[in-house]
Amino acid sequence: MPHTPPRWARTLLRWWADPNTSEEVEGDLLELYNHWVATVGQRKADWKYTLNALKLLRPFAKDKRSDYPTTYLYSPTMIRNYFKIAFRNLLKQKVYSSFNLIGLALGLSCGLLLTLHIKEELSYEKDFPKHERIFRMVTTEWSKSQPPLAREMMNFFPEIQDAVRFSSRGSQITNNGPDKQAETSGYYADSSVVTVFDLKPISGNPFKALQEPEAVVITKQTAEKFFGAQNPIGQKLTFDSKEDLWVRAVVDNLPNNSHLKFDYLVSMPTFYQQTSPDWTSSRGWMFGWTYILLKDAKDAQKIEKRLNDFYVKFYQPNGDEEKKKVAEFASTARLQPLTDIHLTSNLIQEMGPNSSILYVYIFIAVEILILIIACVNFINLFTTQALKRAKEVGMRKALGAKKAQVVTQFLGEAFILIILSGLIAICLYRLVIPFYNSMAGKQLSGWEFLQPANLLIMIAMVLFVGLLSGLFPALFISKFDPIASLKSDKLPKSSATVLRKSLIVLQFVVSGFLISSTILIYQQMNLFKNKELGFDKEQVIAIKLYGNLKEKVLANSAVFKNELTRNPNVVAVGQSSNLIGDDLSVEGITPLNPPAGKEFPSFKVSRIDEDFLTVLNIPLKEGRNFSRQFNDSATFIINEKAAKILELKNPVGAIIVNHSMGVQGKVVGVVKDYNFASLHSQVEPLVLEYKPAWTGNILVKIAAGNIPQTIHYLKTTVEKVAPNTMFSYTFLDERMATLYKKEDTMSQILNAFSGLAIIISCLGLFGVVAHESKLRTKEIGIRKVLGASVPNLVVLLSGSFLKLVLIGIVIATPLAWYAMNQWLQDFEYRIELQWWVFAVAGLLVVGIALLTVAFQSIKAALVNPVKSLKSE
Repeated sequence: MPHTPPRWARTLLRWWADPNTSEEVEGDLLELYNHWVATVGQRKADWKYTLNALKLLRPFAKDKRSDYPTTYLYSPTMIRNYFKIAFRNLLKQKVYSSFNLIGLALGLSCGLLLTLHIKEELSYEKDFPKHERIFRMVTTEWSKSQPPLAREMMNFFPEIQDAVRFSSRGSQITNNGPDKQAETSGYYADSSVVTVFDLKPISGNPFKALQEPEAVVITKQTAEKFFGAQNPIGQKLTFDSKEDLWVRAVVDNLPNNSHLKFDYLVSMPTFYQQTSPDWTSSRGWMFGWTYILLKDAKDAQKIEKRLNDFYVKFYQPNGDEEKKKVAEFASTARLQPLTDIHLTSNLIQEMGPNSSILYVYIFIAVEILILIIACVNFINLFTTQALKRAKEVGMRKALGAKKAQVVTQFLGEAFILIILSGLIAICLYRLVIPFYNSMAGKQLSGWEFLQPANLLIMIAMVLFVGLLSGLFPALFISKFDPIASLKSDKLPKSSATVLRKSLIVLQFVVSGFLISSTILIYQQMNLFKNKELGFDKEQVIAIKLYGNLKEKVLANSAVFKNELTRNPNVVAVGQSSNLIGDDLSVEGITPLNPPAGKEFPSFKVSRIDEDFLTVLNIPLKEGRNFSRQFNDSATFIINEKAAKILELKNPVGAIIVNHSMGVQGKVVGVVKDYNFASLHSQVEPLVLEYKPAWTGNILVKIAAGNIPQTIHYLKTTVEKVAPNTMFSYTFLDERMATLYKKEDTMSQILNAFSGLAIIISCLGLFGVVAHESKLRTKEIGIRKVLGASVPNLVVLLSGSFLKLVLIGIVIATPLAWYAMNQWLQDFEYRIELQWWVFAVAGLLVVGIALLTVAFQSIKAALVNPVKSLKSE
């Protein structure tokens, strides 16, 4: 007997017959249609009857479908229905919806973190209102310039509106009483700094203050540190226990996103009081940094074209040889935009360590790759659910739904997921921001995303990810043929399978690339930490000499050293003007009576005492160490590189001249080349001068045991020698680690995001395998009945997916090799790229993917075959 059509099917046929059906009947139809969507497949006779009815009515439907009101497609009823069906499907497919939510939320939170990180890096100096018109005068090598340069440039170039100079005072102990002291850093500066950099006055007149001798302008933070709620104007600050300066003004704190950082500014007239006129008028002494403010930023090119004429007037050369030298120097000079300093400047004696534009590019690439993985993950999971929605799409189209309606429905579901993921991503961002700031050395706020610009970025990211990940599946599903969809239990024939496999390959190309890169960066960081540098940096404590402590130690260092070495844990004590890794003084050194016309490069120079080499265990290649027994004065020890450049065949006993300081002396020894700077560059020529009176650091080699007790003893001794002196120390190896802070930060960030990329990829793979296992439920049951074992079934289900993962690894390997090879070019000392690194990375990715696939495969293989065969 024929099946009696249910109520919803009768209403359906009635609606098809009369397109002018009332809204009440249309509402009934929608309600019944939704019921059909929720129960399709459970009542076989019902949907078979509907299929036959639709076949009979198809010609009629084609004629009547064009009469269906277009406005009804997006009426409030239909929109409400879209949301109702969307949420119903999301709740029905809890596993897939959860995978999509987690994957997208992780991708969006990573994108938000990296976007804010990159945005901050690119924002340096842009808080200064005139930043587009501010330039720094530099050369190809030097960031510093001469004292008279600013004044002379303003006189020569009418395009310059103003100029300001800074000269470093280094770090000092500052106090306004024995109970309030701290380590501070600042600069001598011209009064024009107030107008060029738009410093905001809080109290006093900073412009006028910086024109007065013995005057200091402090920041708001410094004022709070030393004076609390008191008015600091007119108060005295003492620097290094000997220099008294008077606070004449307070300015607001500078923005964090600037290379210009200071606690105070001392007036330039104070500098001129303390410095010989021979030096302040010198046209060869690189004393500090010169910034110029142009009337128009475009004038920079005009000025650079006339720099040769300017330097001819500045140096007033005599003869062709001097003119040639001036022309060569002028060719190296340029105006460096203020906004370029943080990311593209790595010159000699910068104000502080800068970042690199390379790492911004790397973070942008990582962000894009993470978002691509999240989008691919979504597309994969969405398209694998197409089978479950195929009958729904077929029924919709048979009922008259246009392609735009189907696209709208599925794109709407995608955006619901994206918006929910965005909200979860914001919660994740708030949760991890403290850990991220600690790892990346940033100061991102947990509420920074609420700034209008950042909200727009977040909305744009959600729209981009939503369109990228939702539009394609929606268009793909909307193409299903209605009759074929209602007939078939499989996906309509299309490129869906190829697409799904391609997307899996793409995910693991990205994952393999990130993991390979992470391993190689880790190896390079290990090279930095473990490479033999030519000296012993372990268990060496550097104590900064300040004020009274410095005066007493330099007056009689032997007494202070003897006091320290009374402790059996103190192995040796030495002195130096600079620490390993510091920017050393760059001075002109030549042999006595150099060959005519011979040019020598500048040399790095450090002042030390007779125990410096002993503390760091730096071996002598020939000659002797400095010694008080030989009454050493104006004597030098050079490294092998310096001996080679100076062309000294018998360096020990040779006389060399320091033209920068106007002294000459004998070379008493040659040390083996050691890395006194970072491993970014090769060993440079070095001259060590015996001058204990010019040192500012005590180096203490201590025994490995009882470190806290030894540090306490050092502190007590310092306080005994110079009461009320601040004890400032650091371990040399920890200080040297800061030389590679950029690389270390990038390594940690890449580690974290590589792990997240793998997690997101595996979520997608897990979902695809679960869907594939469900499609093959009957096949698995039949194979088990025929004697297939669980391992055989796991191999069967896992094999095809592991092939895709392997293809991803094969593609990722050359990409990672090329990218890392380019990155390593920045280092003079670098690891060799070896094949086994990529093999390990590949095995790691395959192992993680295998665990993901095997878990779902084993679960499917263990199902009772009787249940499997009854499942459909």
